[in-house]
Amino acid sequence: MHRFDRLDWVEVAATVVLSLAVLVASWSAHQASLRGGVQAANASQYTGQLTESSELTTLITAQFEADAQAMSTWLVLAADGNERGMQILEERFNETLRPAFDTWIDGSVDGEVPPGVPQDLPEYEAAFTELLEVKNLYTIGAAEASEADAEANRTGDSFILVTVIMASVMFFAGVGTKLKGKPTRLTMLIVASILRAVAIAAMLSVPQRPVSF
Repeated sequence: MHRFDRLDWVEVAATVVLSLAVLVASWSAHQASLRGGVQAANASQYTGQLTESSELTTLITAQFEADAQAMSTWLVLAADGNERGMQILEERFNETLRPAFDTWIDGSVDGEVPPGVPQDLPEYEAAFTELLEVKNLYTIGAAEASEADAEANRTGDSFILVTVIMASVMFFAGVGTKLKGKPTRLTMLIVASILRAVAIAAMLSVPQRPVSF
């Protein structure tokens, strides 16, 4: 019967370490590639959400400016006593200004222009509530997508690090079997085993995504 001597067991152990290193490296590379896809999806979502939020900000700002210009023109017409011009302008008021203007003008005494402007009233702020809420949702969505993108990047980097460590494991385990001298071979195998344990611990410390077919 053939019996392995002690030196043969070093080679067997090195083969086991190499096999595990290949499996773990392959799994980590696969997980890193999956995180790349997650990053791309989150980056796209972040860009889309941020664009929508920016467009709403532009719309709200433009609406504020248009309402301010309309009221400024209305006050000039009122000072000139141009009631016809005032009426025409009122008919063209935006929906954001109309409710606040109606409340404001109802406060007129003896036909005089009320103090302040409609934009000072709660009704004017309320007219923008829906737009502001939607804008905030887009802003929050962009922030969440950015955080998810960063998390996927960190996780992907962790898997890449595991792959690099496993490459070192394969080097020590593979080269160790080619060296002469039992102490040297054992030392290389021990180093490879320690690195393998560190890499597996690092791999298990981050979220794993299931394999999809």
